[in-house]
Amino acid sequence: MAVRERKRPKKAKVVELEAEVFGTIATLDSIAEKFEDGDIQPALYKRQLKSLVSDTVKARQLLEAEGESWETFVDEEKIAERFPTAVKKLQIVERAPEGEQKVELVAQTSARMAAKTADIVSDLITLIDIAKLGDVARMSLIVPLLDDAIILLTKYPNFPPDYWILVAMKDWRNQLQQRDPNDTLTPEEAKQLEFQTVRWLNDFKRRLREMAVDE
Repeated sequence: MAVRERKRPKKAKVVELEAEVFGTIATLDSIAEKFEDGDIQPALYKRQLKSLVSDTVKARQLLEAEGESWETFVDEEKIAERFPTAVKKLQIVERAPEGEQKVELVAQTSARMAAKTADIVSDLITLIDIAKLGDVARMSLIVPLLDDAIILLTKYPNFPPDYWILVAMKDWRNQLQQRDPNDTLTPEEAKQLEFQTVRWLNDFKRRLREMAVDE
């Protein structure tokens, strides 16, 4: 008679970390949905998004430091099915092959860089989400986000001053800061900014993966 393999019991620390990251992702899913419904102001959304993305990245690193598989956790807890809006944020709007949603998070960055990475990602995710909301996309919201992302990327290791994303961000910032703070993007501008910011995020993630491989 075949003997069914017994799963090894998880350490108490691992169980605690899994519960923590599950709750963080659930909260991120709720916050993102509320913002899309117009129930949260952009400034509050950005602060909460930055904190939740950072907490999720750090929790993943702690889980993997304990020898646990992030992919196994995501699969067993059905994270993609339960929290699709959060997954979309964590994977930076990039679809996995064959249309699957793979919860990759930001990238495999060191613990020291996790907070800086989360700051940049949350700025750009917020920029994408604001661009989608039309009349919310005011210069007074967009220009500070671009300024913050530019400063963070300028200080980020191994990203040169002529990095194409930095150049593109500065071009947008320089154009938009000339306008009245209460002006909003035209529908065409909003679509263009959303498209460009998705490209910036995806390229940022690609560069981080390359940096992790080189280490």
